[in-house]
Amino acid sequence: MDDDKAVLGDDPLIDGMNISLRFRRDFVVTDAARLLEAARQAYRELHPEASPQDAVVMVTSAADAIFTILERDGLLGEAIEARLAERERDGLQLGGTRAQVVLDDPAPLPRGWDCFRTGDVFALPPGRDTD
Repeated sequence: MDDDKAVLGDDPLIDGMNISLRFRRDFVVTDAARLLEAARQAYRELHPEASPQDAVVMVTSAADAIFTILERDGLLGEAIEARLAERERDGLQLGGTRAQVVLDDPAPLPRGWDCFRTGDVFALPPGRDTD
């Protein structure tokens, strides 16, 4: 196949290869107080022994709220790790994981799939690198 006509992501599977999936999902906060309360309720669902005050202490920021809600909904955390670990019998061994919240990205993704945007949509905004 001509290099100009190569399909991005059309690489064959090879034993021992490492695959990194960078998943970005952008959100808009429309009601901060309601979101914070929902995140605290999600925290209590994840930790039934926690009191309402414990949830207030543990869920205080945007990152806390997002991570707690995504864990409660099974997109991050122990539940998804357990489900993905079941794929080891299919030949897919889990590696590490990392998640990061970036606030006020100057180029937020539009709603829906954003498959055709050019440039590095995973690059951090200028001045926000973590190294």
